[in-house]
Amino acid sequence: MSGETVGQAVEQVTAVPKMISADTFAQVLPQHLGAEKFTRWALTLLKRPDLAIVTQTDAGRLSIMSALMDCASQGLEPGRTYHLVPFKGVVTGIVDYKGEVELIWRAVQRPVIASLVYTKDEFAIRGANIPPLHEGDWFAADGRGAVKGGYAYVDYGQQLYSLVVYMSEQDFLRHRGKAQTKNVWDEWPEAMRLKTLVHQLRKWVPWSAEVRQQS
Repeated sequence: MSGETVGQAVEQVTAVPKMISADTFAQVLPQHLGAEKFTRWALTLLKRPDLAIVTQTDAGRLSIMSALMDCASQGLEPGRTYHLVPFKGVVTGIVDYKGEVELIWRAVQRPVIASLVYTKDEFAIRGANIPPLHEGDWFAADGRGAVKGGYAYVDYGQQLYSLVVYMSEQDFLRHRGKAQTKNVWDEWPEAMRLKTLVHQLRKWVPWSAEVRQQS
């Protein structure tokens, strides 16, 4: 390999870190998340070997910066509540279950309840904005069966609830089928189903990139 080629290779690998600074994200980050802290998280994340490979192409570098800007605009933490997943030479940004819950919590300061339902559970829907009846043997020696669906809602207190979002296992599989990151679904099947439930719930309740200030 010539000296020029080696130099070009080094430049490719270091191009994205050189682009990342506190100033890069300061304009889009919510006030509660400092630019210096976010930048440290991002630079640490880019030390992963699988992401270093992605930095070797223009498309890969652009996808990393696009994902990090998306992460910053939502006020999430790269590598913690927002993940960069390499796929076919580029990166896909994924908000995880904790991140989805956090976005709702910032706006309403109320707990999000999300649960999967298994074939051996006792389950009955009781209304559009009333939590379902759901009982199961959490410690059954032979398990609770296969996942057949799930639900999610916000508990506002005083017996007030958001619309309860329901999804069947068929719904989950349709989302998996459309996802570029099927390997993530297969590695973390329950977490991805819970994340999908809360993501659907976000369409029906307030959510925010900013932490709501209490008066």
